[in-house]
Amino acid sequence: MANMKEVAKAAGVSTITVSRVINTPELVKEKTRDKVLKVIGELHYQGNQAAKALVTKKTRVIHIFISQDIQLTNPFAMNFLAGVSDELSKQHYSFLVRREWDYPYKCDGIIAMSVTADQEALLDEKFDVPTVLFGHSLPTYDWVDVDNYQGAYEMVTYLIKLGHKDIGLIVINENRQFVSDRINGYKQALLDNGISFSSDKIEFAENKEDIGYLKTIELFERTHMTALFCMSDELALGAIRAARLLKKNVPHDLSIAGFDGLGYELLTDPKITTIHQPVYEVGKELATILLQRIDSPDVALTQKMLSPVLRVNNSVFQAIHS
Repeated sequence: MANMKEVAKAAGVSTITVSRVINTPELVKEKTRDKVLKVIGELHYQGNQAAKALVTKKTRVIHIFISQDIQLTNPFAMNFLAGVSDELSKQHYSFLVRREWDYPYKCDGIIAMSVTADQEALLDEKFDVPTVLFGHSLPTYDWVDVDNYQGAYEMVTYLIKLGHKDIGLIVINENRQFVSDRINGYKQALLDNGISFSSDKIEFAENKEDIGYLKTIELFERTHMTALFCMSDELALGAIRAARLLKKNVPHDLSIAGFDGLGYELLTDPKITTIHQPVYEVGKELATILLQRIDSPDVALTQKMLSPVLRVNNSVFQAIHS
């Protein structure tokens, strides 16, 4: 394989000029730049990532779009990024996390996580490279998602089998598909078991522990519950703290269930019965699908739903009064 000196000699330029063509091509005259690029291709020079990009027209960089409202320190984001990273590294790709839609640097493809309904309309406008989604709201894109409807349905059905009929719900107050999927799963489980849906038993909350605490207290001020289903384990942590304030034993007086199963459920006593989301696996799947799309742009769409798993811990118990 040729080195930079050999490229410079064959092109009749200095090594400094070759370096400029690779790293700052805009500073080199077009005629000289084209001559050096031709030699780079002929000699298969791939001394670094920038040179490879010039020859193959690929950056071998993937951008991961994660909205500003999602904390990167959250176990959800961390597990997702770990899955993406593990798969991309196998193919010698690196990645850059984007928090804004407008970004000046080039990439080979984009993975967009938890796109809001308002952001969906901007995808075609802003992204001109292959793009895959974590979420199933857009039928014209490759996507992978967790079956949030199934997860919510399974959890509420489990609570009902334990004798609970008065089941509250704390909803994450975000305009995203997974929220409506979980609400629909909750409602359908009630309906399938002959239990009437009541809006009095629902509170909408920002996905924070202290807000879960406040919303649990507000629910008890207006309705009776023997069980409370929280749309995240972080909200469930707040619910357990509120139950202590209200002198309600968890799980004997009040069963509390969560959603995520990524670590928060283990931070309290009792440990939270939850729905585990396979977000690490989602990250791996999306990275694989995106690289396939980059190599084969015309391949058929891949759209895959992964099943969550009910994890029974100690925060749920059979209903005594329902």
